[in-house]
Amino acid sequence: MSEKKKVKFSLLRVIVIAVVISALLRFFVFEKFKIYSVSMLPTMQHGEWDFVTKYNYGYSRYSFPFNVPIPAGERWFGRYPERGDVAVFKSTRERERWPYVKRVIGVPGDRVAMQNGRLIINGVLVEREEIEGFEMEDHRGRLHIYHQYIETLPGGVRHKILEISDDRTLDNVPEIYVPEGFFLFMGDNRDESEDSRGGLGLIPFENIIGKAVVKNF
Repeated sequence: MSEKKKVKFSLLRVIVIAVVISALLRFFVFEKFKIYSVSMLPTMQHGEWDFVTKYNYGYSRYSFPFNVPIPAGERWFGRYPERGDVAVFKSTRERERWPYVKRVIGVPGDRVAMQNGRLIINGVLVEREEIEGFEMEDHRGRLHIYHQYIETLPGGVRHKILEISDDRTLDNVPEIYVPEGFFLFMGDNRDESEDSRGGLGLIPFENIIGKAVVKNF
């Protein structure tokens, strides 16, 4: 083999190895996704790119590109998310192509309700502390100021939430029981989030893609 052919072969081998490693990482480790809504403000910003790690909860058919079927069951190496995790998941509505990113609020066995904007888990009012307001411009350049709180979930996870007020549509929700194998998700931007309190409903464990990497407290 000539020196020129050796160089070409070496370059091709490096490219093939790089492609294989990239594919394996995307399949089993992490994947990049884009935030398409304001529902996770202030934790995650509209339009930014973030990563989802796939190994935290094990693997289902939604963990892989093209929904690769898993013959051994609904999930390999499955580990339930914890309350307070931010996770990426597929809706149970089949027509929807893009995944959602929300925070796990209710885990199996929980009873979750909203009353006058306040979160209640298993009959206990969840603590929240108001901090400085959150400012955001809409698409017309108008400035909106949201109430901003630090919410402390049972178990100690602290995270920021936004509220326009405490009397919006989803600020009063009757108690929802979370059965085995399902999770209740909410957006941190409570009044501008489609989540388990409304049309999305409870999300099966199988539909969870992975854990979102959160950069902001």
